[in-house]
Amino acid sequence: MSSYFVFVVFDDPHVVGVLDFLVEALNGRRWQQPPHLTIQGPLSERPTATAIEHIEKTLGGSQFLIANPGIFDTRSGAAVYLRVENENLRRVWNKPDYPIEKYGFNPHITLYDGPDVEMVQRAHHFLRSGKHRVELLCDQYSVVPYVSKQIELFPRDDVVGDEKAIQRMIVSGKVGSAFRASFLSEINKRENN
Repeated sequence: MSSYFVFVVFDDPHVVGVLDFLVEALNGRRWQQPPHLTIQGPLSERPTATAIEHIEKTLGGSQFLIANPGIFDTRSGAAVYLRVENENLRRVWNKPDYPIEKYGFNPHITLYDGPDVEMVQRAHHFLRSGKHRVELLCDQYSVVPYVSKQIELFPRDDVVGDEKAIQRMIVSGKVGSAFRASFLSEINKRENN
């Protein structure tokens, strides 16, 4: 039996570029699909076009803030993520496997989920420090239904990330001038024993 989901797919080339850099640095490769937030699912029935339109209308005209890193334990080790905030997000949220009453409301984009717990801690510490704080505003996004077991998660005409996004953040003063090199150095440190 298939499960159905609804994603918000981030289409802004600047946002995609920054997230691509972080993901590639942490995982050694970029995502195979564009950055997204799961807002509904698993659902037993395919979301109708009317349901997708309702979500689009509810979210329409509002921005997403992607910022404020966090970490949590996972089956594979640990994950580091950036929280996603939007004034209307709770109104369209429906994740039956993670009820808000039990798990709280913590929409996020996972940057890394794996066995390197120390790297997760270092990345989290780095990303929450003042001069390296990543704060992205995104008002370019799509609401996309997805069926599990589908061969292609997303069509391959997705937005290409701006490869100069980190440089643009440095020039604008949003992050420190050594952000790229410092992040790579920090996550690749190994404890001297």
